[in-house]
Amino acid sequence: MKEIWLILQEQFKYFPVMWRLSSYEKKARYQNHVLGSFWLFLNPFMQVATYWMVFGFGFNTKSPVEGVPYMPWLIIGLATWLFINTSFMDSTWSISSKIWEIARMRFPMSIMPMMRTLMNFNAFAYMLIIGIVMSLFYGLPITWYWLQVFYYIFAAFVFLYAFGILNATVTVLFQDYQQVMQTIMRFVFWISGALFSVSERFGSGHERIVRALETNPFYYLVSGVRDSFFGHTWFWENKYPMLIFWLFTFGILILGSHLHLKFRAYFADLV
Repeated sequence: MKEIWLILQEQFKYFPVMWRLSSYEKKARYQNHVLGSFWLFLNPFMQVATYWMVFGFGFNTKSPVEGVPYMPWLIIGLATWLFINTSFMDSTWSISSKIWEIARMRFPMSIMPMMRTLMNFNAFAYMLIIGIVMSLFYGLPITWYWLQVFYYIFAAFVFLYAFGILNATVTVLFQDYQQVMQTIMRFVFWISGALFSVSERFGSGHERIVRALETNPFYYLVSGVRDSFFGHTWFWENKYPMLIFWLFTFGILILGSHLHLKFRAYFADLV
């Protein structure tokens, strides 16, 4: 617990630094492009449009939620996945790619994973707004359940940081780790529920497999954000998935904090 507390203290103390670094990185990434930071919105939008053309028109996929059109259902779920996946992978190399720069700075290396997540939040917010506007266009009502999206966004930030500090540390120790995680995330995409309902895809007779797949943290976050707008239950009503998610996240945070504090004094020598 002491190690977690030390890491969290660094996040709160240096949050203004994280915010400035993320803003600078976003500007620097697209400073030589005509459209500039607009690419932060355009890239995920084009990816969503591609999936919509393939699954919406090509395969004529229907939304698993009765009365909810597939397009807003897809956009909100896929926007959540893109935010999680991009932040997850960016945090993996957040320390190793900048080790010589941040080693000379007066801020802790532990803030780098969260900085990468903050960078990607704008694109997620844009896509989420598009999904919300499209939901209203289709005539879906505004409900009090929409407010719980803030819980799931908070949960996503905690989860991404827990895995971010672990991934960033392990990547310094084991350079092939990033490639391993990239391969794993390609598989996780298909069980995250971003494109289709896991329960509908596996059908009846596979209840145990479905329950196992639905307890993974990526599915919990994607389906949670989506259920905030299209569901009719509160997040605390799904006690078992919530408990599994937070126990898993807390365990990863303990491991990541321990490894980071143990090895960060040697990061410059290991890279």
